[in-house]
Amino acid sequence: MLSIRNLQLVIALNRFRSFSRAAASLGVSQPSLTRSLKGLEDSLGVQLFDRHHVAPTVFGQILIDRGQAVIASFDDLTREIARLKGLETGQLKVVMGPYPADISGERAVALLSARYPRLTVEVTVRDWTRATADVVAGVADLGFADITEASQNPNLVTEPVHAAPLQFFVAADHPLATTPGLTISHLLEFPWVGPTIPSSLQRQDVEPERPYGLVEHEQKRFRPRILVESFSAAKNIVLAGAAVSACVPIQIRQEIAARELVLLPIGLPSLRLNYGFIARRGRSPSPAMQSFMSIVRSLEMDICAEPEPPPAFGTAL
Repeated sequence: MLSIRNLQLVIALNRFRSFSRAAASLGVSQPSLTRSLKGLEDSLGVQLFDRHHVAPTVFGQILIDRGQAVIASFDDLTREIARLKGLETGQLKVVMGPYPADISGERAVALLSARYPRLTVEVTVRDWTRATADVVAGVADLGFADITEASQNPNLVTEPVHAAPLQFFVAADHPLATTPGLTISHLLEFPWVGPTIPSSLQRQDVEPERPYGLVEHEQKRFRPRILVESFSAAKNIVLAGAAVSACVPIQIRQEIAARELVLLPIGLPSLRLNYGFIARRGRSPSPAMQSFMSIVRSLEMDICAEPEPPPAFGTAL
């Protein structure tokens, strides 16, 4: 009889092309997997895999092609049921962009977990483009990332949370920290570190063949020379070398106070944060999603009320 488990078996065997590795991925023994496959083939009256090459037959390929969609729908269904169980026994999968994660997202998860210790929360921090893709694919229940492109996707709904300009920063001993008459052109001579930047970075802001990064013209995105998926990684790379990055000043308040990092007295109008919540259209938010979003909104209100840290070493913004 065909079942979800049997579909998982066929897909795993196609993926690994090895009975032993497929069995290990499913948490069963190899003899058990072999017996299950034989039983499935007997019930269907066709051979699904060539045993010599461990390759799907035409019948096996049909199951693989159709089975992936069936499993995805089944997983979606089980997640929906889990969401309806509420905050005490449910789960929440959140994917965050680097900046919102650092500014309020990670703290919001900590507060959510403290309120509901039996709630299972899965957090992924990654480049905003991949965060949006995870929501579209149903891998994540909620995105908390840049919404510039997501807001134009008819399959998604977005809610703005924070929009603000980013400011450049470098290590305190970086040459740019004491460069007189600093211009954007000076910054282009050093590698930039951070996530990709959406199409808000205008073509006139970009000069090719410079160390700072490059423009992916097809996607209309800017790619820093050093691409990272967390703000802490960007900050550590700046602290340890000659890279340049950008932030909201409160993100490096402690490092400014300790005279480890310096905000540069120059900006780029098109370099801005524009992040918020991203969800699939037509899906009702679960209690866990609603609680997380409420905590984020509260944190962001407090953050906006905080005074910005003074520039280090007397630099003027």
